[in-house]
Amino acid sequence: KYIEKGLNKAQILEKTGLSLGVKDASLAIEEGEIFVIMGLSGSGKSTMVRLLNRLIEPTRGQVLIDGVDIAKMSDAELREVRRKKIAMVFQSFALMPHMSVLDNTAFGMALAG
Repeated sequence: KYIEKGLNKAQILEKTGLSLGVKDASLAIEEGEIFVIMGLSGSGKSTMVRLLNRLIEPTRGQVLIDGVDIAKMSDAELREVRRKKIAMVFQSFALMPHMSVLDNTAFGMALAG
């Protein structure tokens, strides 16, 4: 209700004690495109990616991948989407020291075939 009233992130935090992570985000990523989410610390990057992977659930709205709401996917369907359509590098990642940056980046795709 505070979002509809036009309150900003700081005002919502002050009134509720809750943070606003992502608001009105919309992405169109083409097949085969490599897409990176970058931004300042605390800007919602991790929250956005966790929503896309369904590691967290949105409190409002939908996350659509190829027009399908991922909240309605079965576990098997979600695993398939994670395997073939979404990849992420966690903040505490482990790179293969004998591989180049490009090879490390492509490693997940190589595993997927």
